[in-house]
Amino acid sequence: MHPKSLDPKLEAVLARLCERLGPLTKTRAVKLPYLVDVIATHIVGRRVAGGTYQTWEHGVVTREIFAFMTHTDGDERLLVEDHDFSESGRQVRLRGEAPTDGLSAEERAFVDLVADDYGDLDAARLGLLTKSLNTHLSPADWGSNQEAALGEEAYSRLSPGWQQFFEQIPELDLKDRSRFESVGDPRRHLAEQLGA
Repeated sequence: MHPKSLDPKLEAVLARLCERLGPLTKTRAVKLPYLVDVIATHIVGRRVAGGTYQTWEHGVVTREIFAFMTHTDGDERLLVEDHDFSESGRQVRLRGEAPTDGLSAEERAFVDLVADDYGDLDAARLGLLTKSLNTHLSPADWGSNQEAALGEEAYSRLSPGWQQFFEQIPELDLKDRSRFESVGDPRRHLAEQLGA
C-alpha cells in the first residue's frame, strides 16, 4: 500500500522547502528533510519532519517522500509531476499559494536553514553529504535500507572541517607508512587537527 498523502508535519516541511527553493527533484526532496531533522535533533532534541531515514545506494532517503513521489501525483498542497531533467524524472512543487500552517516559527527556521545552506546542492553532492554523516556504516550497508543516524555524531559531521576531511579520504595513501608521523595520543592529535 502506497501513501496517498504524507504525514502533515512531513508534508509541511516539504512544502516549506518548495516555497523556499521552488520545484524539487525527487533526490533533493528525499534528502533535505533528513538534514532538517539532523539539525533539529541537535538544537532542540527532537525531529521536525519525522520521516523514516534509510541508507539507500546513493545516500540517505526519506522513505515516505520517495513512495509519495513515486506512486502519486501529489495531494492538495503538493503537485508531483514528471520532468526530463534528472534520472528520477519526478519533481514536487507547491499547488498554488504557499501554505501558512503546519510548522511553528522555530520549525520553519530549521527548514529555512537547510534550504539556505544545502538547497543549492545537486543530487550527487547531497548523496555524498548524507553519506558523510553516517560513516559508522560500512560500504555494504548502503543500499540495505538501514536506519540513518540523527544524533550528535551526525550533526558534528556537518562541520566544514569534517566535510573537507571526508572529501580527502579517497585520496589518502594509507599504505605508505613513511608518510605517517608520530602523534602520541591519536584522539588529542585528531581533535587538534580538526580544531575541536
